[in-house]
Amino acid sequence: MKKLILFSTALCIAALLQAQTNAIDALFDKYSEKEGFTTVFISSKLLGLFIPKDERNDDGSDIIRRLKSIRILTVEDSLLNNNVNFYKELSRNMDFSVYEELMVVREGSDITKFLIQQKGDIISELLMITGGPGNNTLISIKGDLDLK
Repeated sequence: MKKLILFSTALCIAALLQAQTNAIDALFDKYSEKEGFTTVFISSKLLGLFIPKDERNDDGSDIIRRLKSIRILTVEDSLLNNNVNFYKELSRNMDFSVYEELMVVREGSDITKFLIQQKGDIISELLMITGGPGNNTLISIKGDLDLK
């Protein structure tokens, strides 16, 4: 019975974590090809090209090697900013409690949050979410960043 409860709990946690990723992916998918929005995807392969050959074993290059991807979504059209709020959209579709809040900036009606998803000493995701009539930006950095 204990094994069944433990297995069920693990399954629920895995589903919840997958839902977080799906909400972020859905936001990128929703706006990626629309006029007035800019999306950027930087793969780990491209990031690896920025490591000089003679520095491939130092700590700075280790950080770059551990990055899996960087994705950026932003609104370029100031008129669209009044009709879009990335923070509110994500708030409806994901549970922020699985993230640790690093910083919150409020400027008028705009809110910016810096969040990390961490297991032990490893940060698996860093999110910067800005939502409001002045600016809407989402930055997702994924990897296995060791805090040691």
